[in-house]
Formats: sequence, C-alpha cells, structure tokens
Amino acid sequence: MLRSETRYKMPDHEVLGALEEMDQQGWWLGAIYHSHPHSQPTPSTTDLREANWPDALMLIVSLRNEQPDARAWRIVDDAFQQVAIELTSERGRWFSDLRERMRSGGVRRESAQPAGRQIWRPVAPGQGQPQPLPTRGSEQMTLASQAATLGAHAADGAARRAVIGILGGMGPLATADLYTKIIQRTAAGSDQEHIPVVIHADPRVPDRTAALLRGGEDPTPWLVHGAQALAAQGATFIVMPCNTAHAFLPRVQPDVERPFLSMIDAAADAVARDVPGARVVGLLATNGTIASDIYQRALRQRGLETIVPDDESQAERVMAAIATVKAGQYGREATALLVEAADGLVARGAQVLLAACTEIPLVLRARDVSAPLIDATDELARAAVETAQHLDDAARAGAPAWETTQFSVPASGAGQRVNGSAARS
Repeated sequence: MLRSETRYKMPDHEVLGALEEMDQQGWWLGAIYHSHPHSQPTPSTTDLREANWPDALMLIVSLRNEQPDARAWRIVDDAFQQVAIELTSERGRWFSDLRERMRSGGVRRESAQPAGRQIWRPVAPGQGQPQPLPTRGSEQMTLASQAATLGAHAADGAARRAVIGILGGMGPLATADLYTKIIQRTAAGSDQEHIPVVIHADPRVPDRTAALLRGGEDPTPWLVHGAQALAAQGATFIVMPCNTAHAFLPRVQPDVERPFLSMIDAAADAVARDVPGARVVGLLATNGTIASDIYQRALRQRGLETIVPDDESQAERVMAAIATVKAGQYGREATALLVEAADGLVARGAQVLLAACTEIPLVLRARDVSAPLIDATDELARAAVETAQHLDDAARAGAPAWETTQFSVPASGAGQRVNGSAARS
C-alpha cells in the first residue's frame, strides 16, 4: 500500500490478486471503503471525480472525532446520494474494533481498489438476489439499498451475466472501432441496457507479422498476459480485434481460462451467409495473416476459394495503406490505395471482398468497391453481441452457460463459434 497524509493507491498487482480472489470465491463488489481522517464522512470533489465504480457503494468513515462516523453513498445522475446503513452489532464496538485493527494493519481491504477496474460476479442461474458480502463475526453489515446497486445490470430483474473482454491495442484505432461497432449492434434504449465491456489495450504487443515472417519477438506472452488481465476483471469471454494475432491463438488459449471468440470464423461465416452465390473471395489482409493461411483454411472449410493481391499490389497498396492508418492518417490516400487493390482482385474473379485487417474498415467502405465487402471487425462485433445476449438469456432461463462441442456450428442466433467450438445452451 502506498501511503501519504491525504492519498493512497493500491498497487496494480495487488488489485489483480484481489480481483482473482473475488472471482474464485464467487464474491461481488458491493462497496468500497475509505476514510476521512480530518473531515466529515461526505464525498469530496476528488471522490466524485475519481468514482469510477458507479455500481459499488462508497463507504466513508470519518475519524475526526473520538466516535467514528460512517456513511454510505451511491452515484445518481452524476451526484452522490446518501444510503442508509443498518448494523447488526453494537455500532460503537464495531467501529472501535475496526479502528484499532486499522491502526495495527489487521484490516483486509478486499474492496479498496483503484479507479478504473471493476469486476462483476453474476448470481447463479435462477437466483434472484446477489449473495451477501463476505463477513467476519460481529462485523457483518447490511446495506439497506444493496440490491439497488444491481439496477444497472438488470434487464428484467435478473443480473446481467455476460461481460465482453476486448484484447486490444493492435492497433488502438482498431480497438476503438470494435467497441464502437459493439455499441452500434446492441439494441439498447439507455446506458444500462448496453453490454458490460472491459478493454485491455496494450500497443506494446510485439508486431505479429514480424514474428510470423521475420523471426521477430513472439507476442504470445503479451497476449496471454492481456487475456488473463481481462479474465481477472470479470470478462466472460474475450474478443481480439487483430486478425494476424489469431495465428497465435492456439498457443494463447490453453493458458487463459476464458474462451476466445474467433474473428476468423465469424468473418468466414458471414461470407457464406451474406453472399451465398459467391465462390471466390478476395482477401485484403496483412502479409502475416496471408502467410499464416488462417483465412484460407476457414474459407476452404466453407467451400470457398481465396485469392490475394499480387506481390506488388500487396506491398505498395495494401501494406502501405495499413501502415498509413496505424500512423493515424486515415484519409483519402489510404482509401485510394485499397480501392486499387480491391479492383485488382475483382478483375481477377473475386465475387466478394473480405477486409481481414482491422485497419482496413477504418478507410474502406462498401460504397468504395464494386463487389460486396465483408468487414471482419463488424462480424466480430456481431458475434460478441449475439453471444453475450445468448449467455444472458441462458442465465435467466437457468440453462448451462457454456457447452462446447468441437466442430459444431450453431444455428444463427443460437450461439457463436468459440475458438473452434460452439457456445450454446
């Protein structure tokens, strides 16, 4: 614990450890405690500014007087609203014991977590209320409005189950694009009806194409670390908005307890579903994705042939455009380069185009090309939304959350391919 007279911050590794323990124990975050040593137990402007856990109550204890004073607060319309506290033991003895153990370092701060991270532990299927906070003897405390903290997660009285984890940063714009498309594909009438999402965006992940083609640094440990962080933050499943990184997924998945949805399968399924008469697919992707053969295999399994740009077009148009977008320049120049590459594929017989690099849909639209264009990022967003909704429905119905069947393709709307398996109830 880092300490000063007025501020503290819990180290990140301790946060991840606490979140992992909460997840293993089946606990959910009900309240976050902090003290005001020299002031009233009312939220300060700093408290409001740094209150990034809106679904957890803020419990403030003032120690300015001999008799401690505790108050609980929740955020309503960007302002704090006080919540009644009911104690199950003598108030004075409980706080005296608490203060003494605080001074001696004996208090276990399971809910003292820094801003910016949150875990949501859903209730078991069919269970209408959250499990109580873990307690120790006379310290048990009931927060009168405990159930109210679930309101933002309840669509029809049942706690939302699914949390999408986005393993991003490859690159940052592509990560933002996927999240935007998840929002756009969600039928929601308010903030609370959207799907919870946690994002781990680390642009330091080594270049995937360089690792595949030129012996560059292996990104696998970085991908495993990011995915494990998402699992610790409560992700139910993980999506990765980087096509090339999927070549490393067979080495990543065994070390991650949450399943990945396959961007490759989602996009290949969309080609077969949305352009049923097409037999030849023009693939617009990085050198690494093309060399890995991940899309060619997926499309062959669906009876589709794949063609790719010739070497000159791949280097001077596709890769040049991707590099331009990664540099933050996504204007007409990048679009023109990709249009030229796409026109070349259509001239060679492509009946549908597949934008299989997450930078490409940022500058190339269906209106720009003469053949149907499938956006792999949008198809991953579709798969993520449908899977989250399916898991929520299954939880409300008391059905099994995940049942994986190798090589089984679920019916439309019944589940999504999960790293070579099908998620269904």
